[in-house]
Amino acid sequence: MRRLLVALLSLLALGYAEKTFVVAYQGGAVTLDPHMRNETTTLAWQHHIFETPFFYNPEGKVVPVLAEKIEQIDENTWKLYLKKGVKFHDGTEMTAEDVAFSILRAATHKKSQMKGYVGKVSDAKALDRYTVLIKTKVPDPLLPAHLDHAAVIPKAYLEKVGEEGFNKHPIGTGPYKFVSWLNGDHLNLEAFEDYWGKKPDFKKVKLVNIPNGATRVAALLSGEVDIAEKVLPQDFARVERSGVATVKQTPGVRVIYIALDYWREYGSEGLPEGAKNPFLDPRARKAIYMAIDADAIVKKIMGGAATVAQQFLAPIHEGYNPEIKRFPYDPKAARKLLEDLGYGDTDGDGWLELPTKDGGRVPFKLRIDAPNDRYLNDAQIAQALANMLRKIGIQAEVNAVPKKVFFPNMTKGHFTMYMAGWGSMDSINTALSLFHSKDESGLYGRFNRMRYKNPEVDRLIEEAAKTFDKAKREELLRKAMYIAMVEDVAYIPLHYENVIAGVRKGVRFTPRPDEYLHAFEAEKE
Repeated sequence: MRRLLVALLSLLALGYAEKTFVVAYQGGAVTLDPHMRNETTTLAWQHHIFETPFFYNPEGKVVPVLAEKIEQIDENTWKLYLKKGVKFHDGTEMTAEDVAFSILRAATHKKSQMKGYVGKVSDAKALDRYTVLIKTKVPDPLLPAHLDHAAVIPKAYLEKVGEEGFNKHPIGTGPYKFVSWLNGDHLNLEAFEDYWGKKPDFKKVKLVNIPNGATRVAALLSGEVDIAEKVLPQDFARVERSGVATVKQTPGVRVIYIALDYWREYGSEGLPEGAKNPFLDPRARKAIYMAIDADAIVKKIMGGAATVAQQFLAPIHEGYNPEIKRFPYDPKAARKLLEDLGYGDTDGDGWLELPTKDGGRVPFKLRIDAPNDRYLNDAQIAQALANMLRKIGIQAEVNAVPKKVFFPNMTKGHFTMYMAGWGSMDSINTALSLFHSKDESGLYGRFNRMRYKNPEVDRLIEEAAKTFDKAKREELLRKAMYIAMVEDVAYIPLHYENVIAGVRKGVRFTPRPDEYLHAFEAEKE
């Protein structure tokens, strides 16, 4: 009887050990090719399979992963020394040929979205089996950090199966190897037995896309999933009362912000037909800023699971400028500012008006574009913004749509005012991507969708991007951010989201500030 009981307990223990560990996300990977999509959830899924030479740790420090070290030869030349004995999931050894090929592919492939990070690389070649020589077009003092977006893939395997075959069955060096994938829905993984680093606690993992917050929580509490990302603030108490899960939070670096059309005098798509766009004038942008009660949004909509943003960069970032403070919340002053600019109420109905190209006037109607399934309570925040703008005489309406509709429209310029988020540990990339004016090469202003432009800001950012002295680089960034955020009101920051996860009892897990949710960072208690 005793032997039977021991055997039964052993079987039960084995069954638990083999249980698939399930992580629920608000979205899913749209590709498994690690160079083609720069989007947080897609990258988080891919990180289980792929690794990079360097990566940010949860404290915001750049640390070596597949690299042993990197050595700067001159301003445009670096030697990258690799770990030895690292294997791909097909059993072949990772070599300098693979790493050089991967860096160049991320930097030059016509569809790569990693050019904002490694686009300055002009050449990468193997000097021997474990050393790569990297050349840049211009100095890049943050090249090691930028290599966190150059996932290493096996050159021979990609050339054998082609890009389509690689996306269907990817191979990397990561802690988990690919099993199966349904685009955007789920990804099944198994622990890689020959992994060079710390072995993950869970052998079988399934990453699933559950877009609805309430459904994610229900799956967490029922035991269907072990970790659920982005638990909504309104569900915190329910999770904590359950006795089967708890809420874990970490201050994040993602800023939720407002962008306003900065280039079209007429024809801006969120205004009445023929109306003049007031937002080319920084004073009108400041009026919108002053009409927004960011404290109320954090308290009433976010339930305290966010921090009011004083500026675009978070305090953890290089270039954060302590001299930049929010414009005061003052609806009366905001309305007067717009009236002084010529957008007053001429017919006495209380609503502000806009001049038209033909000399007439129309009601100041404004469409606020936003996603309804990307950020914490995004649609509710957009509605709150509309309510605040109505109080100063703007007839604001919300157009909140799924992210698969919102982001392509935003990229195409179908907006006058939109609400979105940006999360990156890399201040230089943030400045080059969102604050520098667009250029034809695509190296600058890749995500500057509202086309903000100031030559002095461009100059300061370009100078910072090639400055190796950290203190000087940071001072240049601070000056650029002051001009952009205070003088030009390039963007209107709202808040930094907390990174939130619901975690089942028996699992030890702490969310990362950069929002990358990794199953291999979870441990058994």
